[in-house]
Amino acid sequence: MQEVQKPVTADEVPAAAPDSKPKPAPKPRRVAKARVNKVAAVNAAPQQAEACSPERLQVLRSWGGDKVMSAAEAIMWRMEVLPKTRSTGTSVHMLDGCPDWQRFLDTMTWMVSSVPRLRQKVFETGIPGQLPCWVNDDTFSLHYHVRRVSLPAPGGYRELMDFLETFATTPCDRSRPPWEVVLIEGCAEQRSAFAMKIHHSLTDGSGLIQLFNSFLARDPNEHFHADAKWQTAGTPWSRNFAARVIGDAKHFSGGVSALGRQSMAWLRSGNTEFSRIALNYSRSLIALTQAQSGGGSPLFRKRSLATRFELLDVPFAPLKAAAKAAGVSFNDVYLAGIIGGFRRYHEAYDMTLEAVPLSFPVSVRKPGDSAGGNKFSGVSYRAPVHSDLAAQLKEVSEFVSRVRKEPAIDFFNQIMPGLLAMPSSVVAALMSLVTSRMDAQASNIPGMRDTAYLAGTKVLAHYALPPRPGCAVMYAMITHGDNACIALNIDPAAIIEPQLLLDSVTAEFNDIIRQYAAN
Repeated sequence: MQEVQKPVTADEVPAAAPDSKPKPAPKPRRVAKARVNKVAAVNAAPQQAEACSPERLQVLRSWGGDKVMSAAEAIMWRMEVLPKTRSTGTSVHMLDGCPDWQRFLDTMTWMVSSVPRLRQKVFETGIPGQLPCWVNDDTFSLHYHVRRVSLPAPGGYRELMDFLETFATTPCDRSRPPWEVVLIEGCAEQRSAFAMKIHHSLTDGSGLIQLFNSFLARDPNEHFHADAKWQTAGTPWSRNFAARVIGDAKHFSGGVSALGRQSMAWLRSGNTEFSRIALNYSRSLIALTQAQSGGGSPLFRKRSLATRFELLDVPFAPLKAAAKAAGVSFNDVYLAGIIGGFRRYHEAYDMTLEAVPLSFPVSVRKPGDSAGGNKFSGVSYRAPVHSDLAAQLKEVSEFVSRVRKEPAIDFFNQIMPGLLAMPSSVVAALMSLVTSRMDAQASNIPGMRDTAYLAGTKVLAHYALPPRPGCAVMYAMITHGDNACIALNIDPAAIIEPQLLLDSVTAEFNDIIRQYAAN
C-alpha cells in the first residue's frame, strides 16, 4: 500500500543516472534583428522539432481565447484594487536537473513565438462598462518576462517556498503582458524549478494545462528553435478604440436578442410555467450559495495578506482506486480529504466541527471551446462534517452530483456584465465579502500523465500555487504522472499551525487509501 508522501523537492530527489542525461544542446543560431512592421503584427513562423505536431502548434497559436475579455475575466482583472482579491496564480514544475540556460531561453523564445496571446497586454478605453481587450505589446521584451535566480544554500524545500511566497504574491506589471517566468537554480542535488506566474484573466487551470501540454517536449532530445521575428508594432490606439466600440455593440445586441427570445418564450408558456421556472431557478441559486448562510470555524476568523505555501504528494493510483472502491469520483475523494483534514485539525484543539464552508469551481468548458481563457463557475458548499468516512464520501458525492445539474450553475457568469457598471472598488469589496466567508477553496485540475521535458530536463512534479481570495486556505491539485500534486496557500493569521493542517490532511488521505484502496 502506498501512502501520502512529502512532495518531490529539490533536496529529496535521487540523482539521475549518468546515461539518462540528454545529449548536449547544439549551439544556438545567430538571430537577426527583427524588422518592425508599423502597420500590423505578424506572427513568427518558428522552426521546431518534428515531434511537435501540427495539432500542438495549432493549440499554441490559438491559445488564449477571444480577443475581448469576458465579463468574468474583466472583473478578475479590475479587482486588483484590493490586494486580497488579486487573482495571479503560479505554476511550478520541479525539474530533475538544471537545464542549460541558452537552451531554456530557446524554449521560451519558441513558446512566445508560437503563442501570440503571450505577447499581448490588456487595453482599456476607460469607458464605464466596456470590456477590456487584448492588444499587441509594441514594447514586448522576452528578457523582462523570463529570468533566472539562484536559491540561498542549502537550496532545500523551505528556501524554495520562501522564494515562491514572494514571487507569487508580487503583482504583474499591468502595462505589460501579465505573466512572468523564472528558472530557479541553486536547488540541492543540482535540481531546479520552473515557475510561471500568470494572471487569472488570461486563463483558468485547465487552460494552463492546455498550454503546457502543447509546448512541453515528450523527448529530452527535442530542441526548439525560433527565429524571434515576431513583429513588435502595436495596433494604433484609434483602431483599438473603434474595434472595442463595434465589438461591444455586437455583444450588447446579441445579449438583448437572446434575452428577448427567452422572455417571449416565458410569456408564451403562461404565468404558471413562468412561476415554476422562476421558483426552480431561485431554489437552484440557494443550493449553489448555501455556504453564505452560515459562519465558519471560530479558529479561522482572522484574515491577513500573509502567505505560506505548503506542498504534498498523494499517490494517484491508490487514491483513484479508493474512489472506485467507494463508488465515488476522484474529485469527491479529494474534497472529502480536505474536509476530514479540517476535522482532524479541530480535534487537536478538542473542538467538534459541524460544517466547513467550502467553495470550488465547476468547469463549464465544452468540446470545441478555444484553448486558454476561463470556462468555469463557482459553487459554495456548507459541507457537513462526519467522523465516519463512508458517510462523508456519500455526502460529498451526492452534493457534487446534484449541483452539476443545477439550472443556475452559471449564474455568477451571467450577472458579471451588470457588475461591470459598478466601480471596481465596490465590486472588489463585494467579492471579498463573499469569499471571506469561506474557510477553504479547492481546485482540482487534471494534469499531464505523460513524461514531459523542459529544455531537455525531465519534469518530476507540477504544482499550482493558487491565489487566496480572502479564505483561510486555498487548495489546488494537479494530477501529474503517478502523483496528485497538492499545493496549499495558507493564511497564517487564520491557521496559526500550518504544519498541523498539513499533517491532518495527509493523515486523512492516508486513511482513505488504507480503508478503500487496500480492499
